Parts: sequence; C-alpha cells; structure tokens
Amino acid sequence: MNRWGALLVWELRQFAGNPVAWIVLGLLAAAMAWGACSGASLHRAQSQALAVESQADAAWLASVKERAQQYTRPSAEPLPYWQDPGDVAGFSRYFLRRHAFKPHLPLSPLAVGVSDLQPSRVPVKLETLFGIAPVYDFEPPRVLMSGRFDLGFVIAFVMPVAIVLLIGLLTTFERDRGMLRLVAAQPISPRRWLGIRVCSIAAWLLLVIALMLGGALWLAGVDPAAAPVELASAMALVLVYALFWVALSFAVVAAWPTAAGALGTLAAIWILLCLCVPLLGSAIVLGTVRAPSALYRIDALRRVTDAVEAERQAVLAAAFAGRADLAPHAGQIGRLDYATRQTFLVPERERRLAAQQHAVLNVKETRERATTLLGFVSPSLGVQSALATLAGTDMQRHRRFEKQVRDFQLHLRDFFFSRIQQQIVAPTPRPPGSYSRQNFSEFDAIAHFRFQDASAASRATAVLPVTLWLLALSVGLVGIAARRLRRWPADL
Repeated sequence: MNRWGALLVWELRQFAGNPVAWIVLGLLAAAMAWGACSGASLHRAQSQALAVESQADAAWLASVKERAQQYTRPSAEPLPYWQDPGDVAGFSRYFLRRHAFKPHLPLSPLAVGVSDLQPSRVPVKLETLFGIAPVYDFEPPRVLMSGRFDLGFVIAFVMPVAIVLLIGLLTTFERDRGMLRLVAAQPISPRRWLGIRVCSIAAWLLLVIALMLGGALWLAGVDPAAAPVELASAMALVLVYALFWVALSFAVVAAWPTAAGALGTLAAIWILLCLCVPLLGSAIVLGTVRAPSALYRIDALRRVTDAVEAERQAVLAAAFAGRADLAPHAGQIGRLDYATRQTFLVPERERRLAAQQHAVLNVKETRERATTLLGFVSPSLGVQSALATLAGTDMQRHRRFEKQVRDFQLHLRDFFFSRIQQQIVAPTPRPPGSYSRQNFSEFDAIAHFRFQDASAASRATAVLPVTLWLLALSVGLVGIAARRLRRWPADL
C-alpha cells in the first residue's frame, strides 16, 4: 500500500473511533428521523382527510339521487327549484358537490414544502370566480410562518452545522495542541496531509448521511420501489449538498486557523448563506415585485359585483341579443330564476376582473422565478426548494393543481350552463301533477376531478441544475483549498 493509501486508512480508523463524531452524527440522525416522521404524519392526516371527503361527496350524491327519485311522486304543489335536485338550475347551485384533490406523492415525507400552507382539497363550485376559493386546509397559514421542522429543513439547515462542526474540530486538532510542527517535520506535504484527512471525514460523512437519509425515509413509511427516480435524485442532491459544505469547510481550514477561528468563520458563512441571503433576497423581491393589496382586490371585487348586479338587465339583454338561439326569448329575462341568471352574470364578473387576476398571477410567477434564481445564491434555499420538488410539495406543482381546478370548473360550467340555458330555449314540460321539475337526471354523467401530475423524470430534471451547480461549486472550493495548501503555515 502506498503512502496515500496507508494514511487514508489510518485517518478512516481515527474517525471511526472518535466519540465526538458519532455523537454529532447521532444527533443528526435523530433530527432526520424526527423531521421525516413529522412530515409523514402531516401528509398521512391530509391523505386521510382526502379519503373522508371523497366518501362524503359520494354519500351526498347518493342521497341526492335518492331524494330526486322520491320527489317524482305526484303533488298538488310544485317543489321550489332551490329544493329540487331534479331541476337542473336548482341542482347546479344548491346540490352540486365536487372537490378537487391533490394527492401526495410517495416521497412526500422528504419535505413539507407548501403542503401545510396550500390546501390539498378545493371545493369546486360553478360561481367561484376563477375557480379557486380562498380556503384553508389544516392550519391557518400565519401560524406556520416560522416553518415546520421537517426532513427538508434538517437537510438544508441542520446538516451543514454538523458538517462544519466536525471538520472544524477534527482538522484543527493538531494545531490547537501544538502538534502541527511535529506533523510538518515528517516527509509529507500539507496538501497531502490535510487533503487526506478531509477526504476521510468526507467519506464517512457521505456514507453515514446516505444511510441516515434512507433510514429516515424508511421510518416515515416511504416505499423505495414507488419512487425510484425521485429517491435517486434526492440522494444525489443531498450528497452533493453535503460535499459542498465539506469543500467549503476545506477551503476555510486550508488557511490553518485554530478550532475557534475555523468554527467562527464557518458559522458566519452559514448565517450569511442560510439566513441573510434568503431574507435579503425575499425583501428585495417583495419590495420590487409588488402585488395589488388584498384590500384593493376585495374592494375591486365588491365594486364589480355591485356594478354587474346594478346592470343586470342590460347584461342579460346583451347576452341574449348576442346569441341566435336566445334572441327570440328575450321576453323571458324578467322571469329567470337566480341560478339561471348567474350563468350569464358570473362570466361577466370574471371578464371585468380578468385584468386584476392576470396581474396577480404575473406577480406570483415573477416572485417564484426570482426565488428559483435566489436558490443559486443561497444553496440552502435552492436545496430546500429542490427537495420540495422531488417530494411533490413545491409551489409549481400547486400552481399546476390550481390551473387544472380552473379547467375542471370550466368543464362543469359547460356541462351545466348549456343545459340550464337550453331550458330557456326549449323547456322540458313538467310532468302533470309532479312534485319535481324532472328536467335533470344525469347525475352519473357529472365529471370527477383527476389531477394530471408531472412525470417523475420531469421532477428529477427540474432539480438537476441545482445539483450540478452545487457540484461545480464544490470542485471550485476544493481547487481553492488545494491552492492555499502549497506550504505549511509560517507560525507553526
């Protein structure tokens, strides 16, 4: 065995017998397990809620169908349309119950992301403007502004602390105890000696972190076979992120500081990269990319709603005049029920609020793009976002969900609005003496929401730039460290 190999084996054995190293790694393992189980518990509760809501929707539809059948009996007085599930207008407004569900992915315990802030179930109603109602899921968002202790948080913020602590302590041991001049007296270069030590620490760290990550996900109930692509990408991302902090620590200790100097410098870098840069970047983005205030949006909604209601007759008349099938029936405008009128007035409200909605969406997209770019300046932020992408708890997936909810709402509108407005042109005769209107019985034809998710390969591809960027930074930092280790320090 050559000198490199012998020294590397000796350093590996030294690390294996160091109790401080295993205490630090044991605490990190406990934090990972706790974070993974915390996220898994939240997502398990949300998944159970989705199942309960789905069963409730099915039970509600069954009861409505049973009620519609009962109301077909003869009666002297007709049933009011808002109590009649057999009336298409009454059903669409008062009986329709559909939810859109965003299921969790198999690797969701990897990061909570926005899953505790953004709802995973959304009621889909025909009159909700732009499809998404402002609803909460499990906890009010303001309660969660400080973040949740999940596996993504441990990896992005706690794991670097463990790495810099170990490298800062284990690479300055000889200097703090006056043994460095004895080492320098041996026929070995500083680059070889410190490089091999850091390599041995890195080898142990990467191996143990990989095992801890796998063990934490296993404790959280993740099935590796259910998400092999995402799991492999997450493992690569976490190991490269750990390598980045190893390389950064290597570049710092290459200046031959004491343990206190090394740890102080690394702590300052951690605070800068993990706290200062994200906070400063967030402040800049929020200050430069401004969204219309909530009060302004509420006031605009109130004004438009009042204006459309005040101009109701004119809006309905214009809608009838613009359609060849409805124009001959303009005399019926004054006799339309509330639900039928809304089929014309809701699209008009959306048309008048479209510019404001477009501005809000543009601001959200701009801020999300800025956050993505900020992730290349702050590695911790980039890694946390990438882990959320692999877990399926990222904002981009939620935006895709919201868009599909809107498309689903428009599909339901086409289904019901066309049938409601057809009753103006060719009303279905009420059966003689019937209690119910009986112009709607297509309960089983009402569509269900099906979330079309992105592929596993696309999620892995999305995190590839961050992984490669961290790898490039690591190589550059190692090069800086090697350049600084050309000679032993003068003050041995």
